[in-house]
Amino acid sequence: MPPVDRPVLRLRRDAHLFSSRPELAERLARDRRSLPLAPDELLHAATPAGYLVRRGRLRVTELLPDGREITRAVLQAGAGLETASGGATDPRDDTYLLADVILTALGEAELWQVPAGSFDPARERP
Repeated sequence: MPPVDRPVLRLRRDAHLFSSRPELAERLARDRRSLPLAPDELLHAATPAGYLVRRGRLRVTELLPDGREITRAVLQAGAGLETASGGATDPRDDTYLLADVILTALGEAELWQVPAGSFDPARERP
């Protein structure tokens, strides 16, 4: 799909950060802002930013134009998401319009808000 000039959200399901990339997890731990979420609390994501599920689970639901809701993911510890001020959207690439997405804590959860681009491999070097 062509890029849009509205905020987008990209899921990072493959992260498994705490087990597969401990050096990145350590760096993010220094740069993070902790966001505790109560059960069923909604996350209002800032743009641009990165978010990492540290503890608990976060449901990602997309609102479709016909009024239906579809759960796109349930992110667990080590998975993340990123927001950007614009870009291409495509559900096959786990990229959605931010305005069409609801982010809900399933039980108590803790997220880390990290600087935009923190998941980029080029930034992993000190």
